Amino acid sequence: MGSRYDASSAVFEDEQPLREGHRPDDLPERQEELEELHMALRPAARGVGANNAFLYGKAGQGKTAAAKRELAELEEHAENESTHLDLTTVYISCQSHDLSTTFRSASRIYMELTGNDRPTGHSTDTVMDMMFDAMNDIGGTIIIVLDEIDTLGSDDRLLYSLPRARSQGYVGEHVYPSIIGISNDLQWRDNLSPKVKSSLYDDQILFSPYNADEIQQILRRRAAKAFQHTELIPLGDVADPEAAAENPDWKIVEIDNTGDEYVFKSDVLTTGAIPLIAALCAEDTGDARQAIKYLRKAGEFADVSDDAIITEETVRKARSQVEKETVSEAMREMTTQAQLALAALTILEKTGDTPARTKPVYGVYTGIADELGSNKLVQRRIREHLLDLDMQGIITARKKAGGSRGGPAWHFSLQVSSDIVIDVLNSIPRLDGIEFDQIGTASTPNLSDFD
Repeated sequence: MGSRYDASSAVFEDEQPLREGHRPDDLPERQEELEELHMALRPAARGVGANNAFLYGKAGQGKTAAAKRELAELEEHAENESTHLDLTTVYISCQSHDLSTTFRSASRIYMELTGNDRPTGHSTDTVMDMMFDAMNDIGGTIIIVLDEIDTLGSDDRLLYSLPRARSQGYVGEHVYPSIIGISNDLQWRDNLSPKVKSSLYDDQILFSPYNADEIQQILRRRAAKAFQHTELIPLGDVADPEAAAENPDWKIVEIDNTGDEYVFKSDVLTTGAIPLIAALCAEDTGDARQAIKYLRKAGEFADVSDDAIITEETVRKARSQVEKETVSEAMREMTTQAQLALAALTILEKTGDTPARTKPVYGVYTGIADELGSNKLVQRRIREHLLDLDMQGIITARKKAGGSRGGPAWHFSLQVSSDIVIDVLNSIPRLDGIEFDQIGTASTPNLSDFD
């Protein structure tokens, strides 16, 4: 019996356009944001250093791609056109490198600038000096991109020092350092100290969620590169446009902001597949990255099917699988206390008692913690864990007026299937004492006690 592995595919021509690391040539849905970022970087071309900029918006809105695209254009200008722009750019993923302290952040910037190993056995002050010495050695315009900058948390010394490096004499007059910060946390900047907030960002650029039409445009551009027998043909190049418009297997579409129309034709995608993905993602988060994952996973399911066709049913199957994989990974990486808070909310979801305020969630949480013999946190900390789960897209947190009960209060509910949560939590050994199947018995906390 031969191997089930096969290098050929009836569905995929080139999977790279559907993978995480793919950098698109154009971002037509982000022209306004690119122009704002261009204006922030433009002073560097005049020899006075780039502005500090803050790019913020939910995940999957093109922030990182926009920053890399504009910096690539500035780098090309410095190399091929400018006679005086001496440019150095550094891109750092703060979350990947766990840059939660000034020491770690300054160390990583020093490593990126010099190519040296991580400095050890030094104080934070010394490492900061080493970082600024490296900038002095390099000179010119130095632009540091800190992706997921909110990972730095409340340790904002670096964010205070870098923008003021010239005025404070940390670097010489021949050095122009600046920061581009990127964050999915829309409120992180508001929590910075006033002295940091006032000096850190000259320009703030909001990346709003994509709408369904924009997601369709993105997906069709990717699909035309990724799938077999799938193409975009300018309508002007079609011999009989009227016949093309009447063909049920073809679709007249726009793929950018120019207004030009194209015929989208595919032997592996039904006409409803991409609109369905776009609708699902637009009503959820407006996340293009999520939509592309759905499309790739649907292609993988179709590739092992008998007909090699991506249908709306395939899309729904792909969505369910991606959601389960994403949520499962996130839940397994949580702390035990976050998992217990999630378990408590899941019990309330199963009994139909969500959206729930913090107090009833906390009541169920304490019952679970007692049953498992786990340490118990105070109610405020559990609320913070629940708000973190909202940031991860696992639950939904909404602040609502309290009515007769008092002022506004947080209300929580699951954003993903309770069955997925239960499957994952049941697979974690330290949580195998949670009796989700016994919900409704006398052992379940009386929810009326928490009203």
